[in-house]
Amino acid sequence: MWTSAVLLVLLAVASHTVAKPKNRFTRYPSWNTKMYPVWKDGDPRYKDSWKGGRPTFNVGNDSPTLTGAKVTFTIDLEFPHNQKVQPNGDVVWAEDCIINGTKYHESEPVYPAPSPDWEAVFPDGTPVKKDKRPSYVFVWKAWGQYWQVADDSSSSLTIGTDDIPLGSYTMDIVIYHYRSKEKFIPLGYASTQFSITDQIPFAVSLDQVNDVVAGDMRFIQNRAIAFTITLHDPSQYLSNADITFNWDFGDESGALISRELTVTHTYISSGSFKPQVVIQAVIPDKACDPPIDTPTKAPGPHIDQGTTVKAAALASALPLLVSTKSTGLNVNMVPSDTEEDNTEDEASTASTTQPAQEAATVAKTPSPINNMPAGSDAGAKRTVTLTGQATVVVVAKRDANDKPSDDDCVIYRYGSFCTGIEVFEGIETVQIIQMDNAVVETPDMDKNVVDITVTCRGSRPKEVCSVVLDAECLRPIHTACNMVEPSKECQLVLRHFFNDSGVYCINVSMANDVSLAVTSAKLNLEMGPSASSSGTIAMLLGVVVLVLAAGIVAYSYKRFMSSRPLKEDVIASGGQQLGRAQSCSGASIFWNLLNRRGAVDNCPLLQDRPV
Repeated sequence: MWTSAVLLVLLAVASHTVAKPKNRFTRYPSWNTKMYPVWKDGDPRYKDSWKGGRPTFNVGNDSPTLTGAKVTFTIDLEFPHNQKVQPNGDVVWAEDCIINGTKYHESEPVYPAPSPDWEAVFPDGTPVKKDKRPSYVFVWKAWGQYWQVADDSSSSLTIGTDDIPLGSYTMDIVIYHYRSKEKFIPLGYASTQFSITDQIPFAVSLDQVNDVVAGDMRFIQNRAIAFTITLHDPSQYLSNADITFNWDFGDESGALISRELTVTHTYISSGSFKPQVVIQAVIPDKACDPPIDTPTKAPGPHIDQGTTVKAAALASALPLLVSTKSTGLNVNMVPSDTEEDNTEDEASTASTTQPAQEAATVAKTPSPINNMPAGSDAGAKRTVTLTGQATVVVVAKRDANDKPSDDDCVIYRYGSFCTGIEVFEGIETVQIIQMDNAVVETPDMDKNVVDITVTCRGSRPKEVCSVVLDAECLRPIHTACNMVEPSKECQLVLRHFFNDSGVYCINVSMANDVSLAVTSAKLNLEMGPSASSSGTIAMLLGVVVLVLAAGIVAYSYKRFMSSRPLKEDVIASGGQQLGRAQSCSGASIFWNLLNRRGAVDNCPLLQDRPV
């Protein structure tokens, strides 16, 4: 019974300890808590730390980082939707709104800008030397060290990784915002994971012309594959290194040693292959650089050292306090006192008692596949991008007191990559061997039809597409795609209809599951006469013939009438006069219409006068 009561008390104390809110990281003793208050996780004051809602933090880094290189951390503050950031860094209201009963107008600052008369200082009391008073202060922490940065709503920090053991770490950050001359308000905490490795991070892309499905690792034989390596070296640590690439394409074609980032290889047979590459980088060792003679100076205040801070070795028994300002701010590196709240967990702080000999084999580095930054290459070719990483390479450590020899003045780093691919027989070539032109009658109109005979070599296609373009081969006019029935011979006839004559480009492509082949040709089309046009011409010719016949008859009649005397004796008989009148009403009237002279009237009976 007594034991049960003790267990209950212990469980209650443990649960209370777990539920107790903690700081994201402990502050150093010289922290000015009056100007930079420290709030624990879950503090209700965070709810009202920013007008209109709490901002969010986008924190990132450019790891994996090769040991000895520099790693960069970035942070961007995203504000509520009704606020926006001006080019000068000020945050203003994006629209008129009412927050908690208070009306705010568009373009009005959310918070007033820092006073120019105020002498800005960091949490440790170090002055902030900057023309414009900062609105934000970012305090970064890793390995028991602190970096203080005064900046706008977007900031970055770059630090070195010399003498840092391999492994995965966490960088913590607390964000402060200016409110008055003696007050900064914490907006929240954030963190980001990063890794340090002795293996060269890189990516490999495999690209083949006319690859149907990029990324399926299926390629066509007798067609070159481009293997392109992209080194992940954002700090340019390998810029002076001698880098070689040793390729083995897995088809017993031998090794290829190159210093080029892109190589090509053609598989002449189908099957499964495992191409691989080993990268070797020979890096000049900075320890071999001749020392720079500097005059001895008496101890004094800190000096300007730039924006990048070299992290101290983890073997140091005391953490270091580092103040960093971007764009020419001061950098301080002074030992701090023992931290407070040592009972709090710190995921980002590595053991400070670990010997340097053991540090070389500490921690396994995660695969860089998920840590590689995304590319923005939007080229016409599609590629499959993979990342490579070698197994751990043990590098012998040299004692600090040993004098380096010529052979020890370089550092060797390695990386490797291997993948599996499938190579198939594809559609190798497509050719247009014949184009026939004919006229086809349709109910609406007659059209010219062109039959295009196409042949291919290699595997059989499943789909064929043809595109008709203008004379410059730029603007598509008509596109047609059809499925192809399986056959022993690869020969197809494609039919296209044309309404107008002219010059056209014909593009033909054949594809199956793994390959694509294309060809093109130019067509000079002249429209032939149609049946309707022939009928029209025949009708016009018929009309012309009738007109000519009528003209011949009229001319002959005229000649016949002109051979008779103009005046004759008229027999006074009613019958003859009636007959003459009837004859005058026929051909003579028609003739007079054609040839009016007025000198002789051939029909005097029509008028009341003698001849």
